[in-house]
Amino acid sequence: MLERVEIDERTWAEGSEARRLEWMAAIREMLQPQEMRFREDAQVLDVIVTEQAIVLRAKGDTGGILAEVELRHDELADAIREYVDIVRQLSKASGVARLEALDMAKKATHDKAGRYLKRRCREMEIDHPTARRLFTLIVGLRVDTTRLVGIHGHRIIR
Repeated sequence: MLERVEIDERTWAEGSEARRLEWMAAIREMLQPQEMRFREDAQVLDVIVTEQAIVLRAKGDTGGILAEVELRHDELADAIREYVDIVRQLSKASGVARLEALDMAKKATHDKAGRYLKRRCREMEIDHPTARRLFTLIVGLRVDTTRLVGIHGHRIIR
């Protein structure tokens, strides 16, 4: 059972305190046992941010690599850009109909990215909700979400 998600030392050290708090919150949400499905023999997920990609390594209790997935930044760029653009529009939107439409677009984009990650991380045996939470963490690693109003959760309009 997955017990820890660890971000590489360089990325962690370069992140502000606010960003590290956001990353920890995303990790806590990802590790909630009732909410997560991950390969049974994996105890640690290493998340390594390189110049070209985000590398995910599932490790067992002895530290050996059980599965590794490289997600190139260009593969994720469109989904991240679309998601962040919608969040920015949400922060400026007015009117119930516009807010509802943008919130639905945000959910749809998150779902689409989750489906993509689920396919790419097949070896890690994640389910869709876990893939969605992984996308949340990846967005936070690629974009300074501490500066985005409305990035967390979905709005209750009515």
